[in-house]
Amino acid sequence: MSTSQSFDRAADYYDDTRTTDPATLQRILGILEGIARAVPDRPILEIGVGTGQLAVPLRAGGIPVVGIDLSAAMMAKLRAKPGGGAVPLVRGDATRLPFPDGAFGGAYVRWVLHLIANWIDAVRELGRVVMEEGRIAVEPRVESRASAAVQRRFREVLGEGARSTGMDLDEDPLLDAAMADAGRSLLEVIEIPYEREVRLRDLFDRADRREYSWTWRVPEDALAAAIPEVRAWAAERWDLDEPQPAIPTRWRVYGRAA
Repeated sequence: MSTSQSFDRAADYYDDTRTTDPATLQRILGILEGIARAVPDRPILEIGVGTGQLAVPLRAGGIPVVGIDLSAAMMAKLRAKPGGGAVPLVRGDATRLPFPDGAFGGAYVRWVLHLIANWIDAVRELGRVVMEEGRIAVEPRVESRASAAVQRRFREVLGEGARSTGMDLDEDPLLDAAMADAGRSLLEVIEIPYEREVRLRDLFDRADRREYSWTWRVPEDALAAAIPEVRAWAAERWDLDEPQPAIPTRWRVYGRAA
């Protein structure tokens, strides 16, 4: 049985809640194009390709990308986008990649490892399927400081059921260690300002609609009781209608261990 979390139920609203501003997107694509250029004669792999927010524009720019995801519904959204049909897709689990050793010249992962219970297994698999001289880029997730604090408060109120399935906030050292075990060293951390702003009122509305993946595991009555409690806690600290700037996105780029 897979220990990764499928986003089938989020397919219809995912793009509305995860849109990246054009300037940030272009800088991210530049990083990933650099990953592809490190081994130019091999395709690169995206783990958790989803609706193709990165894979589709990369493929349109001539970068050979292969995408894998658990969610058929998310990949159907990708296919429906202009140019989406040009991206080769595989339905599968990141912890058991259906590819031979060294099949890819590089790989990248964005906003996915927190959804995989055995995320260290996924890192190990990345190290296996990417050529030794290839590079792997990981962006764990982007948050505002206020939204990260609210998420932690939900966990305090609801218990461990409200934590991420996989890699948690602030676990970058564990990621570096897992990559080292997979034969990869941290080469650089590339920080990009992220223009997307989040209002905490919208965050609570989304939690009430159970759009966040962590809410899917919380009993409905427990979540219904927790939301007003955490909202009141947050309202004492922030204006819920004031836009909260996102913490800069940080891409961690790994290469062959020295």
